[in-house]
Amino acid sequence: MFPAGSQHTDGRMSPLATLSASAPLVSRCVVFSVAGRALALPMDSVRRFLPLPKLDRLPTAPPPVEGVFRYHGEIVPVLRLSALLDLDGGEGAGLYAPLMLVTWQGRPLALLADRIHGDVAVPVDAMLPAEAALSFNGCAIAGFADPAAGPGGTVALLDPGRLLSAAEGRLLDAFRDAEERRLNQWSVDAVPPEDSAP
Repeated sequence: MFPAGSQHTDGRMSPLATLSASAPLVSRCVVFSVAGRALALPMDSVRRFLPLPKLDRLPTAPPPVEGVFRYHGEIVPVLRLSALLDLDGGEGAGLYAPLMLVTWQGRPLALLADRIHGDVAVPVDAMLPAEAALSFNGCAIAGFADPAAGPGGTVALLDPGRLLSAAEGRLLDAFRDAEERRLNQWSVDAVPPEDSAP
């Protein structure tokens, strides 16, 4: 018997599974909202919170990609969580929209939320099974009560590893690599010096 939310529907173990005597009894989560829904990610999956930088919006970008920016020399795609989770609405990339910087397959990726409520410590025994009707495109693995969800509501805890399918991950990598090549053509170092006049 596994704790609530410990197994995916396909039988794979979730990050909440297999508690041992040395495992923490409290899970730290960052709570945020997208399109009026209270959601959470494990705190250790979020590298940094960033204010929305100026984004390059590219015509070749897949629909969930709001744009890209450079962070420590790398191209970082910004993904709209409302599109990834198949939610209607969402405030989009407003002036004060927050980003959560995560790592996807070893590379940085930014997730666009409407609002970040903060981090919360959730006792593992307070985790509830994910609501079947609110799977958020199969990403929800558990839930927990929190004021951000309103009276009697629950926050859906998402598995960051399931935000993108394998096919979506490959398409995103191909897009990122193409944009890296395109933008590098415009760098100062890539421009050959002008021939000096005789």
